[in-house]
Formats: sequence, C-alpha cells, structure tokens
Amino acid sequence: MSRKSRFHARLYPTAAALAMLVLFTGCRHVAALPSHQAPKPARAQPTVSGPEPEKAPLRVPVAKPGKVLTYSLSPDQEREQLMAYQEAVRLFREEGKAKQASQMLRAFGRMHPESPYADDALLELSRIQMHLGNGKKAISTLRNLLHKFPTSPLRKRAFIELGTILSDQGKYRNSNEALESIMSLNPLPEEKFEALRLKSQNYIKMRNRVEAVWTAIEAYRWAETGIIREKARLVIIEAAETLKDGELEEILANSDGSSPLGVVAMTSVERTIARESYDEAMNELMGLLIDYPDQVSRNRIDTAFVLLKSRLLVKSNTVGVILPLTGRFSVYGEKALQGIQAAFGILSPLSDTNSELAINLVVKDSGADPLKASQAVRDLSETEQVLAIIGPLFSRTSRAAVEAAVESGTPLISLSADPSIPEMGDNIFRRSITDAQQVKTLVELVHSRLAMNRFAFLYPDNAYGRGLMNLFWDELDKKGAIVVAAESFPASETDFGPQIRTIAGLNRPLTEDQLILKEAGQKIELDPIIDFDALFIPADFQTVGLLAPQLAFYDVTEALILGADGWNSPWVVELGEHYVEGALFTGSFFPNIRNETVRNFIQIYWLSFGEDPQPLAAQAYDAALIIRSAIESGSAGDRISLIKYINELSEFPSAEGDLTTDKDGDIVQQPYLLTINSGNIEKFKIEID
Repeated sequence: MSRKSRFHARLYPTAAALAMLVLFTGCRHVAALPSHQAPKPARAQPTVSGPEPEKAPLRVPVAKPGKVLTYSLSPDQEREQLMAYQEAVRLFREEGKAKQASQMLRAFGRMHPESPYADDALLELSRIQMHLGNGKKAISTLRNLLHKFPTSPLRKRAFIELGTILSDQGKYRNSNEALESIMSLNPLPEEKFEALRLKSQNYIKMRNRVEAVWTAIEAYRWAETGIIREKARLVIIEAAETLKDGELEEILANSDGSSPLGVVAMTSVERTIARESYDEAMNELMGLLIDYPDQVSRNRIDTAFVLLKSRLLVKSNTVGVILPLTGRFSVYGEKALQGIQAAFGILSPLSDTNSELAINLVVKDSGADPLKASQAVRDLSETEQVLAIIGPLFSRTSRAAVEAAVESGTPLISLSADPSIPEMGDNIFRRSITDAQQVKTLVELVHSRLAMNRFAFLYPDNAYGRGLMNLFWDELDKKGAIVVAAESFPASETDFGPQIRTIAGLNRPLTEDQLILKEAGQKIELDPIIDFDALFIPADFQTVGLLAPQLAFYDVTEALILGADGWNSPWVVELGEHYVEGALFTGSFFPNIRNETVRNFIQIYWLSFGEDPQPLAAQAYDAALIIRSAIESGSAGDRISLIKYINELSEFPSAEGDLTTDKDGDIVQQPYLLTINSGNIEKFKIEID
C-alpha cells in the first residue's frame, strides 16, 4: 500500500468516527437542515476570553462566494462536514469543553482542508485558543485563515479578532496594521466602527493622543444606532481626557462644528473649571451650547453649570433665611430669626459685634407650606444669588426646600429635627442635636452609671416620638436592659389617663375577693404597679407640662422621668410645676456655663431683643455664626468653598458648645444632661458615694 493510500486509510475511519459521534450526540442541534445552502447570515462577535465560554446560538456556515473547491462534495458529505463542525462548536459554547472542541476542530481541518467550513473551523479554533489563554496559537491560527482563504468573508472578522489579540499583548502598531487591512474589504458600518474604536484605543496607549481623538470621532460617524453611538462617545471622552491643553486647542481650532466635537469641547470646559478660570469656563460653556447643541450629555453640562453658578452668580456677602413667620408656628420662626440676627450683629447696639464685611440678610416666609419653602429657595438662589440659606425649621418645609437647594447647588443649613435631611445632598447640612446622640447619652447615664435596668415608654405617635422611642429601645437592647411597657398617645392629646392606667397596671382584672367587695357596693381602688425604674417621655415641653401632673394623679411617682431636648425650655417648669422636679433630660443649649461664646451670645441677644435666649434661638445663632466665620476668614468666597468649609468644621466654638460636622452632614455637639432642681433647670451632676 502506498503512503498516500495508507494516509487515506487512516483518514476516512477518523471522519466516519466523527460523523457517528455527531449523529449520536448532536443530531438534536442540526435537525431539519436544508439540503441546499442559503446566503450566509451575519455573525455576532464572539467572546474569546473569560472564565466561561460564550453560549451563543449555533449559526450554520455555508459556502462562501468565490471559494473554489478542488473536489466536489455530495450533499451527504457536505452535511457530514457541517455536523462535525457544529458538534465541536457546541461542545465549546454549550458544555464548556474547550480542549475537546479544540482537538475536534484541528482534526476537522486535517481531514477537510478544502471544506466550505474550513475557515469557520479556524476562526472558532482561534477563539477557543484565546479562551484557553494561548494568544500565540490564536494569532497563528488567524494568520493561517487569512493566508489560506483570501476570498473568505470571514477575513474581516479575523482581522478584528487578530487586532484585538495583538492589542491585548501590547503590540499596538501590529494591531493597527491588522485593523487597517479591514478597510480595503468593504466592511459593514458596525465592522468599521469596531475597527476604528480599537485603533483609537491603541493610539491612546501609544500616546498618540491627537490621532486617538480623530480616529474616535471617525468611529462615531460610522455608529448607526444610539447604543453604538453612546459607546463611541465614551471612546471620544476617554481619548480627549488624555490630551494636553495645547492638543485640545488644536483639535477644536480645526473643528468644522460637526458631531461629535462637542464632547471634546466639554472636556476643555472642565479643564478650565479645574484651573479655577470660572469666567473663561462660563464663556466656553455658552459657546459649546451654541456650537454643539445636543452633543454632550445633560448630566455633564448641568454639573458644570451648577458649579459655575455657585462660583460666579453669587453675592458672597448675602445670606438667605427661610422661616415660618406667619401662621401658628410664627413664634418659633421669630425666635430663630432673632438668633440669626444676633449672630450677624443686626439690631445690636454693640459696635464690635458687627462684621467687618456688611452681611445682608434676605428673609423669606415659608409658613407651614412646602411649596412656599421650595419657591423661596429658588428665589434666593437665582434672583437674590445668596451665598447660603439657613432654615427652614420643620420637616415638611425643610424637605421641600432641600430638594430645590440640591438642584441649585446652594449650601443650606436646616434647623429641622428630621435626621434624614443632611442625607439628601452634598450641599445640605443640619444644625440640630441628633436623636442618636441624645439617646446614647441618656442610656449610658441611667443604665451604666445609675444601674437602672427596667424601663417604660410613654410617647407621642408622631415621627419625633416614634423615632426617639425606637432609638432608646434599640440602645437598651444593646445593654441587655428590659422594656416592661410602651404606650403611645395622639400627638395632640391632652388626656393621658388611659395610657397611664395601662403602664401602671391599673386596668388589670380584679381578684375574686375584690369582685365580691365591689358587688357589695364598696369602691375598689387598685394600687399602681410600678415595675420599671424609669419612664421615657420623648415629647415637647407643652405636652410634658400637661402629662406630668396626670402621672402624679395616678400615683406614678416612684420612677425617674426621662426626656429629650423637647423638654429644654423654662416653660416646662412653668407648666409642669413641681411634678417635673428631679426629671432628667437632654438639651443642646444651657446658658449657665462658663463659656465666653455663650456669654457673648446671651449679652448680644438680650441687648438686641430685651429677653433671654431660648434653645431655638441658640441653634439658629450657631448656624449663622458658622457662615459669618467662613465669610470673615475669607474661606467662603463662593458656594463651593463654603460647602468645603462646613464639611471640615471641627470643634467650632459656639453658643451650644463645640460643633463638628460628621460624615452625614450633621453639625453635631455633645448633648447636655439637664435636670430640674428647686424649680430651675440645671446641669445634672452625678454624686458618687
């Protein structure tokens, strides 16, 4: 037997074995194949690397135009070759058997070098080799395909994948040569886009920045769909960010105003902003909007415009105020306004309290209307061009105001107790003692130092009451303390009898003896069961003033009464009288301490308004004092620098104690522990035997 005969004797049994393997394991994937071949469908780019092989649906390769076979195939032979090729692909894509698929494709190439599917097999083999991490073999396989099949329609795909592999290996010039070869093959728009996109990225890595941008721009012009154009836009942004300033100017100088040079122009605007040349940047931005409308994302434009407005369109000595100055909450608004006026030296008879810079206040009335608060922010930010805003006071108006302030980028210091306010924006702050700090301070004292372990809650059914109650309960759980009772009441309630009777066990069933006596006409009075050491009442001073006498009426007098900053007013003593004696609560302001800042505040406030300041006035005073300090120190010539100043605040001396801005935007302090002794509010002092 000749050598040629022996070769064919070995070849055809192998081919038969492959065909049988296909028939038994892969028929379900090729059922109902036509005996003739249709025009070849377009291919999607496969994934050639990564932990998992691509499981794309199998495509049926067909004969290529211009391919000349050295021998003719019968329909059965062609079908056998197709099935063998497809089984190898299926093993890789659907079962992840890359090595087995690779062996089958190499065998296919040896057995059928002139097959209509030989070039398909080589392309798929190169992908498997890349998946297995052998880029050198993949390159050799692709070059073999390009050499052996000069008329194959797969050449364009092969050049793209060759260019990709070479780029991954750092051979950027060789990659660009492969990608450039596609242009003479009449590529489809998406193929041309992909080649140009890869070339641009190669130029970036080669530090040929200008060529990278122009190539990316050409790729954009070949992008046919919105999704592909967005990808192209990102390539232009990536390329433009590598440009030196002179190169940016060169590209823009050669612009014909066509898309998408607006992306490059936006990069120039952002560079100018970074150099703090704000007037120049604003002019560039206006020119961009005229010359390149709809080419740059609204997000980039809005970000730049808000920043420039905060730098340029601001009166650095003007501060806005939003408070409820009419309606049922006007008394609170007036006290807060007086605190702000005291901080800026307005109405003060003391000449040395006036700022060297004349600071103007623009005051807006929000009432209790969120819409008015929101509009007030817009008026102050855009028309009045204020540096910052103080207020509002309450949660609903504050949240509406904050949303508008975030849009304009205006720094806002809210006086609301709502803890979620500072989380709404990077330019939003809150000057109010935090609920978490108050609760932690109280629990640490009564549980850890006073050794109390059993607690009851009597709280208003509103956000303030529920929030403090839940925080207190959570903190007690951490300490292993016990909550024996928790009762809520409507926020506007004045009769607390039902709730008090419940926590004191006065609603418990009568014993048999008591029932007999009651049926006999005797009046049965149950004694309260006070099985708790302390009763926490997170309410305002008016509510406490009504509630405390009713606790005494039901003989709930043995437990220590606890409260939060809502108690901190002289009126709690006026309303609650001796029934609140000995109660323990937290507060942000305490006037009777030896502190120069506190003394100055009290003096200025009394001389300006003829009365002693309340905690709300001190809270507003401190918010204004922070802004005044930033202005006078030269640290807040615009909104951005003021935001930075407030964020970096640490142990700032104020009327309420040292203030520090936390990571959430709360301007916090250490709460005071206060008590009522002989009808006076005093700092609580623990006596240790």
